[in-house]
Amino acid sequence: MVRIEVERWIFWSPESSDPVIWLDFWRRPDARPAQGNPDAGAISPMQRRRTSRLSRMALATALEAMAGDAADYSIFCSQHGEIVRTREILSSISARTEISPTAFAQSVHNTASGLFTILESSNAPSMSMSSGANTFACGWLEAQAYLASNPEHRVLLVDFDEVIPAEYQQYSHQQECDHALAIVLRRAEHEGIGMVSSASAEDSHLPQGPQFLAWLQTGEATLLLAADGQGWQWER
Repeated sequence: MVRIEVERWIFWSPESSDPVIWLDFWRRPDARPAQGNPDAGAISPMQRRRTSRLSRMALATALEAMAGDAADYSIFCSQHGEIVRTREILSSISARTEISPTAFAQSVHNTASGLFTILESSNAPSMSMSSGANTFACGWLEAQAYLASNPEHRVLLVDFDEVIPAEYQQYSHQQECDHALAIVLRRAEHEGIGMVSSASAEDSHLPQGPQFLAWLQTGEATLLLAADGQGWQWER
């Protein structure tokens, strides 16, 4: 199993920028989504006006995590992608009103990934990923596989989602909440973090990425998360 070192990370949510506080908040039975927007000052004004709130969440965390450095590979993980913007486009079609060309062009799943490479003037490979409630775990698995073949490289792993429109919430088994995180990863020289597929455990119904960051700040040796009948175990 390839071991990975977390070089640095950034987390944002309307509830807290501390994933431990975020987790405590969402474990309350009366928790409801808060309102807020990330600091998008690192994004140029022109791009900021064109991007959706979801893309600004992803870009703000990714740019802050990189802090001017370069990644050899970036992985953008989002379960739902630009579903809010897509829903707006469908509403315009239904109402027979004009569709914004910018909104249409940036309604694809790899919008944030593409914008990131533009803002960073990067030619490094980048991918966008969605795998249901296991999206973050599959993104981590992709990072492990890449670092196994490229031990000297660095990977930027970005995980982000926002509350989906009300019409679609009946199809989601998770707690819908806004969040974005970016983690800079490299292959560990000695001790590090590894992840393996595991027997399924009880589903926490919360996004996996913020739960991973909350665990990262504890002294616990293992983290077991599960979704849709699939379990994942991180260990250090």
